[in-house]
Amino acid sequence: MMRPLALTAAMLVCGSTYAADKPVPKAELQKLVVGKSIGIGTSTASYSADGRYTFNGGNSGKYRIDNGRICVDFDAGQARCDKIVKDAGNYYLINAQGQRYQFRP
Repeated sequence: MMRPLALTAAMLVCGSTYAADKPVPKAELQKLVVGKSIGIGTSTASYSADGRYTFNGGNSGKYRIDNGRICVDFDAGQARCDKIVKDAGNYYLINAQGQRYQFRP
């Protein structure tokens, strides 16, 4: 009987979201990123005021902001959406693979 409970607890601890994670509202996210460069882990993403996006100076495309996420349509044809959450005053990006990176303005 303890095995399912232990497995559930392990999934909660190792999962990509944390109980205190709150999606960042669209208006707050716009204020945070539009026209700025943001540190994501050890990399940098630039969100131009005209909607253009670059990652580490390359991988360019156009971005759009929604409640709790930023989506990018890359010039090369790919697209992605990342969750942006706030926990204890810090921002985090969570990608589609569940990887979590500090998101620093």
